[in-house]
Amino acid sequence: MASTDFSLPLGPALRADLDAEARRSNQPATEIAEAAIAQYLAGRKRKREAVRQALREADDGVFISEESVARWVQSWGTESELPPPDPDVLPTR
Repeated sequence: MASTDFSLPLGPALRADLDAEARRSNQPATEIAEAAIAQYLAGRKRKREAVRQALREADDGVFISEESVARWVQSWGTESELPPPDPDVLPTR
């Protein structure tokens, strides 16, 4: 993939951390920065898609009740941990 130059001002502490990581991992700082930006942007994209999906489900009237979520959360860390709940509030059309 072709690359283009991009200049980005970094604060001294962030720059020092980036340089230290580059030395530890024996990678160029630019390679680490590029991977970090790609990972950040991918996470933002996943978040936007999750919000879009939730809005579609809300528009359709499909929800998970507070009671189901509470039961699920209360089971965390127990021997009988529950799987994530399925939607249980559905449209009455």
